[in-house]
Parts: sequence; C-alpha cells; structure tokens
Amino acid sequence: MLTPTYKLVSTTNYNFASLMKLFPLVLLLWVHSLSALDDIYEARLLSKPITFDGWVTDEEWGDIPILALQMQLPNMGDKPSQLSEVRVAYDKDYVYLTGRLYDTAGHDIMANTKKRDGISGSTQFFGMILDSYNDNENALAFFTTPTGIRWDGAISRDALGGNPLNISWNAFWDVKVQRSDEGWFAEIRVPFTSLGFEDINGDVTMGFITFRYIPRTNEVNMYPLIPPDFGEFSAWRPSMAQDILFKGVKRKRPFYITPYVLGGFSKINSITEDESSYITDNQSIRQIGGDIKLGLSKSWTLDLSVNTDFAQVEADDQQVNLTRFSLFFPEKRLFFQERSGVFNFSFGRRDQLFYSRRIGINDGEIQSIIGGARVVGRTGAWDVGLISMQTANERELRGENLSVIRVKRDVINDRSDVGMLFTHRTDFKGNYNLNYGLDAVIEVFDEHQLSLKYAQTFDSDIENKFFDPASSKYWLSFSTQRTRGFSHGTSISRAGEDFHPGMGFQQRDNYTRFGNRTAYNWFQGSGSKIFYHGFQSGGTIHWNNETDKIESVGWRVGWEIQLKDGWKVEGRLRPQIENLFEDFELSDDVIVPVGEYKFMSYGLEFSSPMTGSFSWMGEATYGAFYDGTRTSISFQPIYNVSPSIELTAAYEYNRASFDQRDQILNFHLIRLKSLFMFNTKLSLSTLIQYNNQSKTFLGNVRLRYNPSEGNDLYIVYNDDLNSDRFRESPTLPETNQRSIQLKYSYTFRI
Repeated sequence: MLTPTYKLVSTTNYNFASLMKLFPLVLLLWVHSLSALDDIYEARLLSKPITFDGWVTDEEWGDIPILALQMQLPNMGDKPSQLSEVRVAYDKDYVYLTGRLYDTAGHDIMANTKKRDGISGSTQFFGMILDSYNDNENALAFFTTPTGIRWDGAISRDALGGNPLNISWNAFWDVKVQRSDEGWFAEIRVPFTSLGFEDINGDVTMGFITFRYIPRTNEVNMYPLIPPDFGEFSAWRPSMAQDILFKGVKRKRPFYITPYVLGGFSKINSITEDESSYITDNQSIRQIGGDIKLGLSKSWTLDLSVNTDFAQVEADDQQVNLTRFSLFFPEKRLFFQERSGVFNFSFGRRDQLFYSRRIGINDGEIQSIIGGARVVGRTGAWDVGLISMQTANERELRGENLSVIRVKRDVINDRSDVGMLFTHRTDFKGNYNLNYGLDAVIEVFDEHQLSLKYAQTFDSDIENKFFDPASSKYWLSFSTQRTRGFSHGTSISRAGEDFHPGMGFQQRDNYTRFGNRTAYNWFQGSGSKIFYHGFQSGGTIHWNNETDKIESVGWRVGWEIQLKDGWKVEGRLRPQIENLFEDFELSDDVIVPVGEYKFMSYGLEFSSPMTGSFSWMGEATYGAFYDGTRTSISFQPIYNVSPSIELTAAYEYNRASFDQRDQILNFHLIRLKSLFMFNTKLSLSTLIQYNNQSKTFLGNVRLRYNPSEGNDLYIVYNDDLNSDRFRESPTLPETNQRSIQLKYSYTFRI
C-alpha cells in the first residue's frame, strides 16, 4: 500500500534563539505540507497496455499501489471481514479501477441480478464515484457485480435530500468480471470522453470514491472513509471524496451520432361528442430521428435531438393520492439526464422552478417534440446549462418553445455557490410564461447551510412588474446535514397569487409556509446490534395569503431504530389541521365539505434487511381523517428467485369512512413486476397495475437487447384495459388505448 514518506533534515548552522523565532513559521509550513500530501492522491499512469479481461494479474497491475479500504458499515473503522485489493490507474484514453475481491464464500457469493442498472441490497457490488469537475456537488458513479452488469448513475446536490441518485443516466464504459473459488475479480474502464472535466496544462483533478458492498454482513468497505452520519447516501457524497490527480491528460471531444427508427401501431378509443358511443382511432407508427453529442471544448458538450422520442422509457408507477395536490414523478428520459443537478432550483423537496417533465408532457398528455438542443459545461468556478426544445401542434395542444438557462458559481468555499436560472415558454403567438430565479447556498460553518432563493413570474396574462410580491416566491432556510447527534432545519417561504412557473412544479399557490425539523440520533458502538436510533420531529404550516388563515398544518413525531443487520422500524404520530375553502372531492362518491378539520393519525413502518433473496417493506396507518377515519396498509415484497429472475409486488389499501355522511372510500392499488434476464444483454420486463377506482388494468411489457452501450433494440407493448365495461353507458370499450412499438438505435462513435 502507498504510504507517504518524510525526510527529517538536521541543521546546526543556526543558533537556538534564531531557530525558536522561526519555529512557528516552520511548524505552520510543516503542517501545511502534511495536509497537502493528504489532500491529493496522484494516480499512476499505466506503463504498458493491459489485457482487459477481468483477471487482475500481478504482471499487469503489480506496480500500482493498493488502496487501503476501511469499513464504513456496520462498524466504522473496524477491519473489513473480507480482503479487497483495489487499484486505480489510467492511460491516455481511460480511467481504470480494478479489484481482487476475495471472499470466503467462494462460488456462493451473493449476486442476484443481471439487469443493466440493477444492483440491490442482496447483491455484492463494487465500483467508483468520480466528481469529474471536482465541484463537490455533482458526480458520476460506475459499479458492477459478480454477474458483470454495468450500473451507472448521476449524483446531484452532494447526495443530500430526497433521492439524489439518478440511475436513468447512462454513459459509454466497459467492465469485465471473473470468478473463482477465491472470490471475484473486476476491471472497470471509463473513457475520458464519457467524463466532462477541466484540465490545467494537461493536469486533471477529480474527486474519487471507491467502495465494495457485501450483503451477508451488510458491510461497506471504502476509500476514503466517509462517516455514515449523513443518511443512506453518506458514501456517495462528492464533497467528501478524495482528490485524485491525473497528469498529462487531454480530453478528446466526444462526437456521437445516434439515429433511431421506430415502428408499430396504436389503438385509441374515445367517446363521441354526443357521448352516445365510442369510436376507434387506429394509427400506424413510422418515425425516424436521432441525437448528436458533440464536445464543443474540453469541458463543454452539445446535445442535439431531432424528432425526439421516448418510447422505450419505463412506465411510471401509479401512486395513491388522498391529498388535494398534484403528485410528483421523477424524470426518466435520458436526454435530460447529463449533469441534471446543475439545473436544480428547488424550494424544498418537491417544488421546482424547472421540472423537465413539463417538456413533451402537457397536462398529462404526451406531446411530440420536434427537436431541441442542450448545452452543459463548466469553466473555472462556473457551471452553465442550457436547454431549448420545440413541441409540435397536436390535437388541441399548441406547439411551444420551452427553454431554460442555468448559471452557477462557486463562492467562499467548496460547498457554497450562487446562481441564476431563467425559464421561458411561448407559442410565438403572444402567449408566454417567463421566470427568473436567484439562489445562494452558503455553508456558514461545518455542515450548516444557509439557503436563499428568490423567483418571479412574468406572464402574458398578468400585469408584470419587477419584484412584485404577487408574482414572486422566496425561500429561506438554515439547516444541518449531519444525522449523528442533534440535527435541525428551519425554513420559511412565500408564493404570491400570480407566481406560476410554466416549466416548474408547484403543489400549492398563493401561500406562506413555515417548516421545521429536529432530530437526535444515537449511533451505537461495535458491541451493539443497533446501528442507530433516535427521535424525529418535523412538519410544516401553510397559511393562505388570500384569507390570511391557516390552510394546513402537518406535523410528525416519531422514533426510528435501524439495526446493523438491516432491519428498520419507525413509529410515529401525526397531528394535522386542514382548512378547506372549497369542497375536497376524494372520489365521485366521497366529498369532504368546506370547513376546518383537526385530526390525528398513528403509523408504523417496517423494512426487512435487503441482504437476502427475499426482502420486504410495509407500512400501516390508522387514525382520524378530516371528519372521518382512515386505515392505510401497504406491503412491498421483492424476491430474487435467481440472478435471472426478479419478482416485485406492491399492494396498497386505503379505507376512508365518513359515518356522518354515510360515505366510504375503499382504494386498492396493486402492482406486479417481473424481470427475466437471459444474460446481461437481453432482458424482458413486465408491469401490471390495477386501480379499483378507475377499474383499469395498465400493462407494460418491454423486451430490451443491449449488446453494447448505444446499441439498443426495444419492443414495447402497452395496454389500458377496463375491468368493468358495463359500469357506464354507453358500454366502455375493452381497451382505452393499446400500442406496440419497436425501436432500434445505434450509436456511431466518431
């Protein structure tokens, strides 16, 4: 293993008094030199070409230093239970990560998937995270398993808050894996062309993290060692990565052309204007288009898209919504993924000034995208991103141009930045919606962040004045990110009646909000079976600006325990206040009238260890609900039958009863998923969802053949079946809409 050495130089030509005067300066320089050595790791340049086959031999890798992995979980700092010999190196084209991952289980190593992007808690995995721009906020991850899959993802927001890991992002890279009685062995290589970065005279500094996960001991061994004090994504934080230096690297400009062809047919049944019958619209699908990726410079990339299509994108999971507000769905479309964290401008967990799903999805309807462009890059301390897309005139949907510009700059320290974001939506016929936002995130002191945001809407339907409170929104928060010991967060925000971000997501309008969270977690030592336990409290209060009355109070008080073997239990109680200014329609038959309601519910949440072939999570809630009662139960099992078969299910039941009005709502949501992985290149997935309120079965079947990155064949079948056709007059059709599509794309790397 590589250990820095220091040489002590003795000098006798100076008198003692003179030396003592210089001592503080010498001490300062010595400490600085030690910290400088600790701050950066110089990667080793490969002296000769290697055979990329998964076997990590001494002849090829023996002169590369081994990184000293340390245990992060379950007992930070303990000696790893299994030996891991991990090395990082590079040549003029690739960054390499290799691992001799010894395991006393031999051929019984847990590896329960062959799916692209399919690692889970029941599968060993190993890989690296590269903060290629070294901005301490965004990074790219590359991992593999004993079955040799490729898993990649993009990390944003320094792996803090919500789900900062985006696995819809894909890149060009390779992996080879071998297995033996001693364990498994992996060679990962990532082309420099797949990494955006800046070089200074050929020297590139990136943030680097590597770790190995072992399911049967629920163990994470990593370099550098990051404390598990920041939640489940602690090991993924770019700001705590090891700086690594690659010398003599010049980025080659990527130039990829990816044309596609799409064919198939669709069948849509819709009711006539007089609502007397249904008519069928059969359409054949024939379409061509494509994308181009071009490196404009060493750190700027241009993506162009023509006749943009997302037929192959996985279907959204249905969600139960017993609130008065819109549901938030994640972005899964690949075109919007690269450095998507740069475009983040959030007011809390959900509200966004820019929400890319507004492009090509108009009021829940799919709208064709004629084409567009995307530019992202970083220069010095500046991050810049631009997207501009044009949608088509379709049905009753008007074509629009939707554009966003984002600029951010690092200030003060590595974890602070200021920025601006602009969105513009127009049909070029006098209708427009423009928003600008100013934001700053400042790390005031260790792990304590001050966040300030201001945004304003300009729209063709309102009177526009700069800094008008009616069309503005602000957000101010102060919080700590560490979960060990005491943690807290306080925020206040306000949105005016005319603030409507046309390319954003906002659950409420015209409100003032106060939020607070407080927690204290005790992390236990190596002699305990408990990983941590602690008290959690938090919630929000919303005032309606028009009435100046409380609209909602939602609070949560609970206790959470997580064991080192993976079991997790949380109990909570939740007092609520809801002030309805208009009737709340839960369903066609259940309506909650205007009024003020105070109620309390109790909940219990379980999750089993994800380390076995079978795992599950469940939740139960009972209590008052407005002027009635509500019972809610959910259960989600996952069964890895083998590395080739994965079965997933979800069941959610909600019962709301209102005895005073003799109204009952029974809501069942069932979701069944199966995945058949013939090998790491060919897979078949199915998804069936049933909703008893709409009395429909939604089906999705997706066959994917992916022999190499950028070379994809998809066959996708979608159906929307009515389970009770005779509940309405006229009789409902068998299917509301049905389609089958075949899409093939191939990437030419020039």
